[in-house]
Parts: sequence; C-alpha cells; structure tokens
Amino acid sequence: MSELLAIAEFEEETLPQVIGEAAFARLHRLGSQYLNMNPYYVLLLEAGCSAEEARAAFRRMSLQVHPDKHQVDPRASTAFEMVKKSYEKMDDSNKLDLCNRICAGAQKRVDEQIKSARKALKKEGKEEVVPEDDPRNYRRTVRQFVCKMFVEFEQRRAQLESRDANERKRKAEEVAVEADEAKLAAKEAAAWEKSRQKRVAGWRAWSTGSGRGLRKPPAIKAEGVDEREKEFESRGVEWRRDWR
Repeated sequence: MSELLAIAEFEEETLPQVIGEAAFARLHRLGSQYLNMNPYYVLLLEAGCSAEEARAAFRRMSLQVHPDKHQVDPRASTAFEMVKKSYEKMDDSNKLDLCNRICAGAQKRVDEQIKSARKALKKEGKEEVVPEDDPRNYRRTVRQFVCKMFVEFEQRRAQLESRDANERKRKAEEVAVEADEAKLAAKEAAAWEKSRQKRVAGWRAWSTGSGRGLRKPPAIKAEGVDEREKEFESRGVEWRRDWR
C-alpha cells in the first residue's frame, strides 16, 4: 500500500486545484481504491479544515466531475459518487471532528516513529537525521498515514457492519424458528382439543357399556375361594383348624 500512496502531490505544501481531465485521472489512478477512502484526498482538503472549507471543496469538485457536464465520459458517474461519498463523511460537525481527529492521530503516529528512529540512531552513535527532517518528506509521510488510517477505519467499519448484519440475520432466523414452533404447538393443541369431545364420549360409552360392541368387564374373583369354603363346610370345624 505504501508504494501506491507514494504520490507526488503529497509532498506539495499546497494541494493542487485540478480541473478537467486531471480531476478524473486522480480519482481513477493506481491505488485509488485506498486513496479514495480518504475524504481529504478526494476533496483536496488539508487536515483540520473547517466545515465551510469542506462545503466549498465539495461544490468545487462536484462541478469538475458532474455527469451532466461530462456526459461522454464514462468515469463521470463514479467520480461524482466518490466526491459525494467523501463529503458525506464530513457533512456535519461530529463527522468533521472525527475526520480531523483521524488526521491528528496520523500525525502523532508519524511523530512517534520519528522520535523512535532518532532514539535508535543515538543509541548506535549515529547522527540523528531522518528523512522526515525534509519538510516535503514529512508532509508526504503524514498524508500517507492519514490515508492508511482512513483505510483502517473503513475496513473496521465494514467488519462491524458485516458482524451486525450476521447478528441480525441470526436473530431473525431464531425468531422464525420460534414462530414455526409456536405454530406447530398451536396446531397440535387445536387438534387435541378438537378430538377431546370424541375421546370423552368414547370413554363414557366404554365405562357404561352403552357403546356399540363395548361391555364393562366382569369383576375378577379370587380363584378357588368358593370351592374351598364348600369343602370346609362339608368336612367340619376340626378339619378347617387342621388345614390352617
């Protein structure tokens, strides 16, 4: 990515004001998939810009790439969407503050790297000179880091959106399963209730023996009891005692 972000305009003290073909070319150059995630690059804005500067840059760039003015150029539609999307990242005070904080964070990281590089040189007994001592190199490095941080920010946002979408899908599937289970339970309950009267009537018919072909089962008697009593009576009391 660093090679793709090594563009000449990042070294300039003042960003160029492009018109015509140059406006389209810079939005479709090699590495534009990363560069165009940075609204400051797309709108040619400096870090820490104000809301008024952002609006003015949006109007200026919109006129340069508007499809109505460049109907024969197939790049016009995508270029205009890039400009519009970039401005939407900073079209209110909260969004603009976030963007400016990202830029400040990028500069802080560059300064920390420079400090670490100087410390390493000092430890080795070398002259504490780094490429970023040249203002052009420093500007380029900071602007590259700004782009990298916006890429990281957009990638993280996409991951969170994907995770949230998957979570919403999972919850929707759970709700659908619960709804299907509730419908099945209700259907089974309805079928059971529908058959209740028939089951009650069948039980009553069976218990009273009034049902067709149904008879109440006879009482069960202990086997051999009557015969034994008759035997006792015929043989007498003494025989009954001896038997016991």
